[in-house]
Amino acid sequence: MNTLGKLYLGSEPTTVTVDDDQLLITLADGRVVVIPLPLVSQLEQAEPLPAEAQILVLRHPPQIDHVHITDSALNVYLKDGRQLSCPLAWFPRLLHGTPAERNHYELSGDDAIIHWPELDEDIELSRLFEGGRSMESERSIQRWLLSRQTQMETATAD
Repeated sequence: MNTLGKLYLGSEPTTVTVDDDQLLITLADGRVVVIPLPLVSQLEQAEPLPAEAQILVLRHPPQIDHVHITDSALNVYLKDGRQLSCPLAWFPRLLHGTPAERNHYELSGDDAIIHWPELDEDIELSRLFEGGRSMESERSIQRWLLSRQTQMETATAD
């Protein structure tokens, strides 16, 4: 089975061509699937995908409706009714934030990116779908915590 046979397209691929910056996959039912070449090159540059990996092409990307954070989880509610939940421990800045800081977020990127201004944290919805944790290094988190502690001590002294 070729690689395209593992990608669910709803019909068997018949031809694959490249036109400018797009990969065009013509299907047996006459439809054409267009995939931007930058996406394909990103897949090539990343770690090799395991055999069980799947590519999901969405006609209508999901959008975030709202976010709710508990002491143990980041819960993201989507406009289509779905909910994603991740352990809060995956995101150290959120974990160390106060409830007020966690509840003050902004949506951007067509409602696909969550930004917490006071915590200087950004999480993309696509990252949550991948099951991705924060990619921030432990060293960076420690510097941030130290800076945060200094700011709190300064605020308390005033």
